Amino acid sequence: METKEKKIIIFAAGTGGHIYPGISIAKELIKNNIKILWIGTVKGMENKILSDTNIDIKHIDFSGIRGKGIIPIIKLPFRLIKAIIQAFIIIKKYNPNLVLSMGGYISVPCCIASYILRKPIFIHEQNIIFGLANNILKILSKKIILGMPLKINNKKYKYIGNPTRYEKIITKKKFHEKREINLLVVGGSLGAKVFNEIIPRAIYLLNKTLDLELNVIHQAGKTSTIAKDQYNNTDVQFEVKEYVNSMKEAYEWCDIIICRGGAITISELMVFGVPAIIVPYPYATDDHQMKNSRYLESKEAAIVIDQENFTETYLAKILKSLIENSKIRKTLSENIFSLNKKNITKSICNLILDEIN
Repeated sequence: METKEKKIIIFAAGTGGHIYPGISIAKELIKNNIKILWIGTVKGMENKILSDTNIDIKHIDFSGIRGKGIIPIIKLPFRLIKAIIQAFIIIKKYNPNLVLSMGGYISVPCCIASYILRKPIFIHEQNIIFGLANNILKILSKKIILGMPLKINNKKYKYIGNPTRYEKIITKKKFHEKREINLLVVGGSLGAKVFNEIIPRAIYLLNKTLDLELNVIHQAGKTSTIAKDQYNNTDVQFEVKEYVNSMKEAYEWCDIIICRGGAITISELMVFGVPAIIVPYPYATDDHQMKNSRYLESKEAAIVIDQENFTETYLAKILKSLIENSKIRKTLSENIFSLNKKNITKSICNLILDEIN
């Protein structure tokens, strides 16, 4: 007697924070002979990312409404019903054993359709605070997988962590006194204009007081010319890039990183044990980047600067203390490294496999 093929649908669209963890899980499930279908949107970045994989994708017509004015809110009920019908048709035809939602706006119509069709729903929440969609959909779900620790006494919730592309790497920062420091600046996939303006000025102030060599790689996004112009006034070795192609090499190269507080970025810092200055994006939904970052700060695993206080003078002061004291860097590195969970993707997949088998 032939074993019936096992199938799963993954919902993720819009941002890398939802898409990349979903891809990690999908690839691991495929290794276990699970057939995967992805539901996304026609214009979403998931299409470009998935083009490098063998994962099939179907589309529904839906998008987020936060910060887009009153008209999209008025149209929402009609657009939601249309998207639920589209998702219902795709899910019914594919007939999965289970659906996995990675959060975000697309998960709402897809999970509602799945619930109507009585498909087991697993959701993954990357951040330390639930997003709006997951906060609603946790009622419909059978299992809620947490990317960051939350104190919830309920067997439905399971803290496993955030899948990252680097979790199988075994590495740990080495610390010793040296005559040069490598600084990595990452403003997210699109860069951060405030980083491009403030950080070079802080380095200009800082470099006047240092008696060692400072090297900078700055991922600056579309406004990279701003950063380049600023760095030309400093006496440091710098490289400004629109994108960093190999983040693995960059993490291993740097002694200190300045970055945003997205869940996946934080999870990658845990893998590499990078001493970090985190400046959370102040307009992130529900201020989740600040909440993620404050968790690290409470464990003495990162230095957190509110963007309101992110001035060249203050940053130069913080950087100076980190550069001149390797013990502080070592403590930050060891503390953030200790928060890293092992075999995250495999553990999530085992949970899914246990359910469908």
